[in-house]
Order: sequence, then C-alpha cells, then structure tokens
Amino acid sequence: MSQELKIDIQRTGFPVKIGTIELWFDSSLENLRRFFNVDNLAQEKLKEAQEKAKHIHFPDEIDIEDIDIEKVDAAFDVNKEFIAAQYDIIFGDGTFKKIYKNYPDILALEQALEVVGIAIAKRINEQEKERTEQVEAKKNEALNKKAKKK
Repeated sequence: MSQELKIDIQRTGFPVKIGTIELWFDSSLENLRRFFNVDNLAQEKLKEAQEKAKHIHFPDEIDIEDIDIEKVDAAFDVNKEFIAAQYDIIFGDGTFKKIYKNYPDILALEQALEVVGIAIAKRINEQEKERTEQVEAKKNEALNKKAKKK
C-alpha cells in the first residue's frame, strides 16, 4: 500500500478583530488586487443601490416637520448597502451582516471602515517587508551555495 502524502498549506493573511467579532483578512496576492480596488468595486455596488432607489426623489433640504419616512429609509438603505459592500469586499460575502447583527450602528461601522483600512494597509506593508527579507535570505543562501561549489 502506498502512503498518503500530506502537505499543509498556511493561508496568507491575518486576523482582524472588529469589536468582539474576529475576521480573517486574506492578504494573498490575488486578494490584494481586490483590496486595492475596493473603492471602485464599492462604487459599482453604490450605483446598483442608487438604481434601486432611483424612483425616490431626495429633497435638497429637509424640513423636520415634513419628513417622509420612506425617503429617509431609502437614503439610509443606499448608504447601508454601500458600507456593506465595502466590508464584504474586504472580508468576504456576508461579513457585513455578521457585524451589523452585533453592532447595528451604521455610523459607527462606517467610521470603523477607515480605521480598518489604515490598519490593514499598515499590516500589508509589514508583510511585504517580511516577504522581501525572505526572498533576500533565499537569494543569499543560493548564492552562497553556488560560491561554495566553485
């Protein structure tokens, strides 16, 4: 009988904790392309949300005594979908629902996005330095082996 070979693969990325919810940021090269394009992807989602709410006219000025709850809800939904799209693009589909279930505060979650983006960018830079150091170490090791053979 042949023995099974088992090769472990470690995911590239790091945990990110938002409140009490621990998420995983995939920092693979493939996912980084999505991350650095998050604004464009989120803008596409925003356009979709705006299309859904297109039939509603949002007034330029709001008169507190004459508030149309339907219009307020529609505006809220467009903004919420935009924020949700950004979380889902960064951490994967369904992430926003998971966070919003525990923290139903769209303003707080919107503000947290900037903090999350800055923290992730910083960690990506640290990982890139680590990757560069690893490549340099392997390169030097190969050069040393080659020099010893001569």
